[in-house]
Amino acid sequence: MIEIKDVTVVFGRTLALDAIDLEIAPGVTGLFGQNGSGKSTLLRTIAGLIRPTKGTVLINGGERARGDESARAALGFAGHESGLYARLTVKENLELFARLYGTAPTAVAGTLERLGLSGVSDVPVGSLSAGMKRRAAVARALLHDPDVLLLDEPYANLDDEASEAVSGAIREWSGPHKTAVIATHGAKRVKAYASAGVILQRGRVASHGTYEPRYTS
Repeated sequence: MIEIKDVTVVFGRTLALDAIDLEIAPGVTGLFGQNGSGKSTLLRTIAGLIRPTKGTVLINGGERARGDESARAALGFAGHESGLYARLTVKENLELFARLYGTAPTAVAGTLERLGLSGVSDVPVGSLSAGMKRRAAVARALLHDPDVLLLDEPYANLDDEASEAVSGAIREWSGPHKTAVIATHGAKRVKAYASAGVILQRGRVASHGTYEPRYTS
């Protein structure tokens, strides 16, 4: 469960989030809205990368403390940047993050396969296409089987086959005690397996509802 209580974020003179009150239950929640609506800011605030100007974010009833390693290990985040080292291969990156998270090295091969990355596992990340980098970033976020998954535009630059690989990996990860928030313009793809949706408009919640996913894990 993610509880967002009266969260406001101001950048200079720009009001990015305006008194957001939201409860996100376990399951997959799609986060929708036009560019500039506040989707990325909300995800980064939940992830603890942005400190709210006002308000609090609680994950499973607790507020994340800055530098809290246990909270960080329970969360998987992939933003617009891949968060991977360009000179390392895809496999080397995942092996590095597996060590950082205390995840068994055997998880790397399975994660590469699920995201359709086995064929480029020995390619430096800096040499990958934008779509492959996006998939590699999702692989990094899922690698340690987090309790909370936050993805910002995971379908950007992906063709249908790659998009289905990402969707399949998310569905395989999901479960009754897992919570995901996925910000995307591809609402149709996410609605196929999500159980809830939130629409942001100008930094505020315009709509929040639940529905039956077409696919379940």
